[in-house]
Amino acid sequence: ITLNPFSRWAYKEWADENWVQIIERVWAEYGLATVIVGSESERPRAEAIRGAAEGSSRGPRPVIVNLAGRTDLAGLAALLSLSRLHVGVDSAGPHIAAAVGTPTLTLYGPTDPVYWTPPGDGRRVVAPEMPCAPCRRKGCEDSGVSRCLAELTIERVMGALRELL
Repeated sequence: ITLNPFSRWAYKEWADENWVQIIERVWAEYGLATVIVGSESERPRAEAIRGAAEGSSRGPRPVIVNLAGRTDLAGLAALLSLSRLHVGVDSAGPHIAAAVGTPTLTLYGPTDPVYWTPPGDGRRVVAPEMPCAPCRRKGCEDSGVSRCLAELTIERVMGALRELL
């Protein structure tokens, strides 16, 4: 699978430690390698996620490749076209994956998936079940932090992921 946990805006991101658990579970349940994608500036965070997932594994170490900052736009599209599933937050990644025919699982918080989910089949959304979401704000009360994403559970994301796989 390809994984893009990053957005230009931090209030649209899920916690890095949650992504570590997703990588571990995908490896344990499906034996699938994870390729982390993102920009050059996101590469250190991608490396931290990779290292944490490799270091916390009790069994065989998951296969994780950090390609954040290592592809241009055409290379990213080519990589996503080879992916069995693209998982990430509301950013460009799901749109590129959808454009090349790859199934997507996208996490939404304060933004509205009705307006931003890529069209077509094979698109799944996990959005908060909170009355305030989507608020279309830059985090709760414009704080830069979105409680709706902080409270989004790994189980909900894994449930949607299992349905797609």
